[in-house]
Amino acid sequence: MKIDQDLIRKFEEQLDPQNIEASGIPAKLVGFGEISSIIALQDLPGMVLKRMPMFPDVASAENYLNTYREYCSLLNAAGLKLPADDTAIIKKSERLTVLYFAQQKFLPEQIGNKVLKSLEKAELEQFIERVIAAIYSVWRFNKSQDKYQLAIDAQISNWAYVVDKNELYYIDTSTPLFKIDGIEQLDPELILTSAPSFGRAIIRKFFLADVMNRYYDEKSVNVDLVANLYKEKLANLVPLFIEKINERSSGKLTEEEVAAYYKEDNFIWALFLSLRKIDRWLHTYLYRKQYQFILPGKIER
Repeated sequence: MKIDQDLIRKFEEQLDPQNIEASGIPAKLVGFGEISSIIALQDLPGMVLKRMPMFPDVASAENYLNTYREYCSLLNAAGLKLPADDTAIIKKSERLTVLYFAQQKFLPEQIGNKVLKSLEKAELEQFIERVIAAIYSVWRFNKSQDKYQLAIDAQISNWAYVVDKNELYYIDTSTPLFKIDGIEQLDPELILTSAPSFGRAIIRKFFLADVMNRYYDEKSVNVDLVANLYKEKLANLVPLFIEKINERSSGKLTEEEVAAYYKEDNFIWALFLSLRKIDRWLHTYLYRKQYQFILPGKIER
């Protein structure tokens, strides 16, 4: 996959992050991550863009990109299938560089949360078992050697399933969490870049370590996977997921701990989003500066 670097540059130059569809290059906002937004450009069919406006210079964006590439290579080594991709680094100003990840586009009905709503019982169970098996391939990789430890955010919307080809893809690759010889390769301060300066100390002290470390732990990843079913309005599938996970996990899950985790996780991300919206207001009306991050509206969780 190759993207038009000039087109991405022109899009970024014209972009108003608070009114993306007013761009001179037709664009549509199709999703959000915790530190990125997902955009589809009319002139780039067959792919989506993940925009990350959080780098102070080109060198830091290049370092992140190198970390990303190594993470993807390790995920492949662990047995995960990843979508085709490409990248672009755009220096927007002296203090801001934006990194774009272009990724193979999947149909909405191929994303995991939609897949769960479309399959009959037998196929549904097979799909769940396949996702769980893919997750466990990461843990097997971690145990097979001592140098690398991979993390994975396995919530169901981070998977895509192409039914006619029977292909399962892991698509949440743009946050490269992994350790080499016990040392985290992703600078946690980059995660905080998207948070307002007045809230970073709170997030750093009370939440950052937990959010960074949970994706290395088998049981925590399983709990997070199941808890996110509530957000996807798929609470009816919680017992089935727990049953399938408990069939192969030594750390047995219960519905009570999943519900408790979801309540806490919902609070963390709601607080994070609220702080960012305050920061956007301050930038727009007090500082009279463009706020670079694209934020979602009200999220139903």
